[in-house]
Amino acid sequence: MCRCLAEDGSAVSVTSSINHIFGSKVSSPRTGIILNNELLDFCGKTNNISPGEQPPSSMAPAVLKSASRTLVIGSTGGSMITTGMASTLMNYLWFGKSLKEAIAAPVFSITPFNSVKFEPHFDQEVIEALKALGQTQSDGKIFYNVVNAVEKKDGCICAVSDARKMGEAAGY
Repeated sequence: MCRCLAEDGSAVSVTSSINHIFGSKVSSPRTGIILNNELLDFCGKTNNISPGEQPPSSMAPAVLKSASRTLVIGSTGGSMITTGMASTLMNYLWFGKSLKEAIAAPVFSITPFNSVKFEPHFDQEVIEALKALGQTQSDGKIFYNVVNAVEKKDGCICAVSDARKMGEAAGY
């Protein structure tokens, strides 16, 4: 993932994917680059792919810009990207958490079987309220959504890397 702010105020958010951890678990013998396994994103129909088809993707790098601030944000995590990004943006823009708090906030994910996985330490009141409405819950201990962001606000730059993958913000 790359989130960049340049001196001239331009910004870029780029996300690439190898799909799962270590991708296809095959690397190019010439370059050493790990090859992706994006064919899994065709929902199990890897034997019937037609020319021109594209797998669905949750990648959502984004640049949000106003007169006084620029937020460059993106995430990894396959199907958890959408909820990770939405949770971070809501916690930051709507609920006033700091960028670090918004990225670190526990998240949830909807499974293909329409149950909800909650990250440990998720708000228990919300979990109980959803259960009372009939929502089923599945066990969720490992979450691979990782949100990273850089923001320029009032001339100050803040970069935050999600601790879920032990990332670290770096710049020059």
